Amino acid sequence: MNAEMDRAEQRVNLTKEPGTYFVIVDDEEVYDWPVWKTGEELKRYVVEVQRAADSEVERYVQREDLTAACDDSQSPLKFRTYQAVSHGHAAALAMREFAEQMAFEELTDVFYADELAFTGAGFGDSSS
Repeated sequence: MNAEMDRAEQRVNLTKEPGTYFVIVDDEEVYDWPVWKTGEELKRYVVEVQRAADSEVERYVQREDLTAACDDSQSPLKFRTYQAVSHGHAAALAMREFAEQMAFEELTDVFYADELAFTGAGFGDSSS
């Protein structure tokens, strides 16, 4: 048995380093009448996740290719950039961002409804 083979030259780094990830998402999937009729929530579909290249030139070309793919697509795809530690983390960030947007839109609707209901109570314009 060779004792030299049992020793590592250096320790292995098992930590995940954060990096830039490019994500393509689809917020407006194909229109589905039964889903619309049941009132099911809108969903975000993560289509593609890529880790950005380390080289500045490669990263630029990668970004241009993905942006062109979104622009040329027949469905309304969106290109997003996230700082994450893995592909799954980047996809989760994209889903969380969409959930926050939907919650904010619902909150805006609630405030707008309150404003319409209580115009005389100091909300909105009052004719006094």
